[in-house]
Amino acid sequence: MKNKIRKKMELEFYEYQTGTFNDVKESLIRSIAQYLRHYNKVKVGITSNPLNRFSQHSNSGKGWKKMIVKYETSSVSYINEMEKLLIDNFSDLLQNEIGGGGGPNGKPPYYLYLLLK
Repeated sequence: MKNKIRKKMELEFYEYQTGTFNDVKESLIRSIAQYLRHYNKVKVGITSNPLNRFSQHSNSGKGWKKMIVKYETSSVSYINEMEKLLIDNFSDLLQNEIGGGGGPNGKPPYYLYLLLK
């Protein structure tokens, strides 16, 4: 039996946006539209611990190539609303499942991220 070689997943944790919901929503919509043009699969997620979530996705065996942190906020309302807005906006194109499970558990800050493959 041959050994499977698993390519490491990349994490981009820089140049993410901060600010109020209205300040960043249009920019995030445009950003996701661009990723959807260049990647076969895109998923939106939220978390309060990006490094732990990255580790979980890396070890999930689902073949994600990259995790990109796109937005940081101290507001649990903003992060939940942003995730819902983006998923609703691109519902036919994203790889989101109901009840993805990452959630913003814990204390702020909260992060919105994309998974790409």
